[in-house]
Amino acid sequence: MRLVLVEWVDSFGCSSSWAPLEECEPKALTCRSVGWLIHDGDDCKTVVPHLVSNHPEVRDQGCGDMTIPASAVRKIVDIELPA
Repeated sequence: MRLVLVEWVDSFGCSSSWAPLEECEPKALTCRSVGWLIHDGDDCKTVVPHLVSNHPEVRDQGCGDMTIPASAVRKIVDIELPA
């Protein structure tokens, strides 16, 4: 599995009250997620930041998985681990 930084965009805001439409300030939110890329599909990417593996008494497992629509991904950068 690759350790990666994923830069992606998401929706931003959700007003809690009525407001004039001309006061609307549309923008997207840039997000960054770091983790092991466990799924690299055409429709979505899944990263998991916490893994347990290669333990004789525990099955391989992860925690904190984030699935991101592929259409929202702007960039994936590999993170090199020190030797």
